[in-house]
Amino acid sequence: MKERIVPTLTFVTGDLFLMKHIYEIISEDQVLKILLSLLIGAAIGLEREYKRKAAGMRTMTLICVSSAVFTILSAEMGYPSSPDRIASNILTGVGFIGAGVIFKGDYTIDGVTTAAAIWIAAALGMAVGMSQYVLAFTALVGALLVLLAMEIVEKWIALVSDKRLYTIYFYEDKAPQFDVEQTLERFELKFKRMLILRKEHLIEVNYVVRGHRSKMEQLDDFLLQNKDVFQYQVQTNPF
Repeated sequence: MKERIVPTLTFVTGDLFLMKHIYEIISEDQVLKILLSLLIGAAIGLEREYKRKAAGMRTMTLICVSSAVFTILSAEMGYPSSPDRIASNILTGVGFIGAGVIFKGDYTIDGVTTAAAIWIAAALGMAVGMSQYVLAFTALVGALLVLLAMEIVEKWIALVSDKRLYTIYFYEDKAPQFDVEQTLERFELKFKRMLILRKEHLIEVNYVVRGHRSKMEQLDDFLLQNKDVFQYQVQTNPF
């Protein structure tokens, strides 16, 4: 019985020694960095997820964690000659991902803020990977303030200084575009005539209009009640 027990104990002892050796390689500091990058990435992604953007919690968290891991590996594998060898390529990869969430519409560009959030998530992961915890926390607070608090400021600015593109179709035999321009001036709206096209029995005129949103609503009422206007279209936030 003793001869059978000895090999088993030797095998178990060897496994325990190997596991202990692996655990010593993975330091507690590195585990802390991964956990912090998980939390930071999730905090950035939560705001994007709530607004149903293309890159949400999972994407931001993975970007932040991967940036931290690459930074840790870069510092250890490149030490002492080039500790930034791997980390320097993070910017290229993040730029590629950020470009993938930017979409260009007919008159607008969407996804720029999400691309910037991806950029800051990677930067925060790199800061954590370099043990710059105070820097990472301060930048996280600043990023959340920009994403949350500044949205209120943006809404107020959009209220007092809105920008829209009006595409108005007039009947060719009447063409009252000059009456419309006088109305724009009466409503104290700044405008710029962009394009005039002739389409069959209609004339298409495009205006870029800026001003208070309440004045825009008055302009909408005027166009709806004007019998010489065949139809009109409004595009908000044209670039």
